[in-house]
Amino acid sequence: MTLATGGELIFGVFAGMALAALHLMLLRRAAERLGKGGGVGALLGGAVLRLGLVLAGFAAVAWLAPQPGFALVAGLCGFALARTLILRRVQRTRR
Repeated sequence: MTLATGGELIFGVFAGMALAALHLMLLRRAAERLGKGGGVGALLGGAVLRLGLVLAGFAAVAWLAPQPGFALVAGLCGFALARTLILRRVQRTRR
């Protein structure tokens, strides 16, 4: 593994973690709006917006990395890791 590949992996993991945090933050805001009577349209619109932002973020990771395959795999791993850790923490605080 070269230094460039290691840098791409680290970049991908941190970018994926940031995208997961953004995704969950927007999901939380959508859930709060749903409780206020925002309606199904607002919920679906928020889901499309979250999906678009996450996909655009992963597209930016692929575009910036010299070897996009490594960066995207690392980004997906970072996304899954951050999402799992954040959701576990939220579940523990609700008990």
